[in-house]
Amino acid sequence: MHNFKEDLLQFIWQYKLLKPLPLITRSGKEIAVLHPGELNKDSGPDFFNAKIRINDIILAGNIELHIRSSDWMKHNHQHDKNYDNLILHVVYEDDKEVHQNKNHNVEILEIKYLVPQRLLNNYSSMMGSKQTLACGNQLAHVNDLKFTSWLQRMFVERLEHKLEWINDVFESFEGNYGQTFYILLMRNFGFKVNSVPFELLARQLPLTTLLKHSDNLVQLESLLFGMGGLLEEQFTDPYILKLQNEFEYLRNKYRLTPLRKELFKFSKLRPANFATVRLAQLARLIHLHPEMFQGPHYFNTFEKIEVCLKMQPEGYWKNHYMPDGKKVNKALNFGYESVSNIIINTFAPFFFFYWKKTGLGEFENVPFELMERCGFEKNVKTNVFSARKEMYKNAGDSQALIHLLDNYCTKRKCLNCGIAAAILKSP
Repeated sequence: MHNFKEDLLQFIWQYKLLKPLPLITRSGKEIAVLHPGELNKDSGPDFFNAKIRINDIILAGNIELHIRSSDWMKHNHQHDKNYDNLILHVVYEDDKEVHQNKNHNVEILEIKYLVPQRLLNNYSSMMGSKQTLACGNQLAHVNDLKFTSWLQRMFVERLEHKLEWINDVFESFEGNYGQTFYILLMRNFGFKVNSVPFELLARQLPLTTLLKHSDNLVQLESLLFGMGGLLEEQFTDPYILKLQNEFEYLRNKYRLTPLRKELFKFSKLRPANFATVRLAQLARLIHLHPEMFQGPHYFNTFEKIEVCLKMQPEGYWKNHYMPDGKKVNKALNFGYESVSNIIINTFAPFFFFYWKKTGLGEFENVPFELMERCGFEKNVKTNVFSARKEMYKNAGDSQALIHLLDNYCTKRKCLNCGIAAAILKSP
């Protein structure tokens, strides 16, 4: 017998991949599968609502699958009445009589000689692969339409995976869209390395407090830097001393408790990605566009978002990376790549959440339209799929590939993947 698990048997049954031969039960009755049923991923029979015909009698109900019929006892189905009312018991190999089936007149269909050899060979090759992608050698040959349709599904699934976290934030702040957006944006302003401390900072420093001081850039910077614990050293620069004084006043006024500065990481980062630079940019964004945080749903086009994010630094942060007084010559404005990163990880998920939550149809396509304007992300994860690189157009494709790799390929969930399924079903 081929060494495969029950999920392959389920896959074969679900997609009706048996040889085109008469299906004869162990008792000699011919059956026709009118509908294989709906795969059940919880406890109970493997397929619900199936429909078969046995000798001109149509039966509707549940179907159970096993590699061997003796697995029935191993799984303790003989003690579970949920298995009394099956319409069919499908097994790869019938090696033992099941009294429960016999007592309830359940037919047994053995499919050992009905599974195409090519399918088993494809599966063995895929599962035995040492490559990152089990289907790496066949990826280039997958039908274009099937490939792109699965990527579209992966992109939506990636957005749906982010919904739970965003909804938790939304509910913890009593349904406040502005606060939810603020925390999501802050987390992504920290980018990958500092996402957690930036989120903690957003939770520690209420948006309402920042908006009260949105007309005063110095006070915004003092709040953000001070709450990040980044103003607690001895400084000599006059501007940083001014921020310290402002924060001391605001800290007492609002009874604020700063984070520890050690939470923020600086090593191995380009200066343009330092937490200090990002906080200065964030302060300026709130100063210039406080309306983005009061009504984020109005910033629903790439152009509107880009105008806001591509702000030029002014004042002290025009030529400083750190609050140490040392000047630099390079401008610290947001580039296209940074703008795209924020749109991909903040605005697109937020609008997907906003549409799902409100049901307002005008926001349904916004996440997809935003992704179409952002370039395809070339990185270690997306490079794994370079065999189809001519098909990738935008960030929606790269986000789909990242989700596919993390949630299917590395976990070898090939039988749940539309691309791998197309390969297994191919002649």
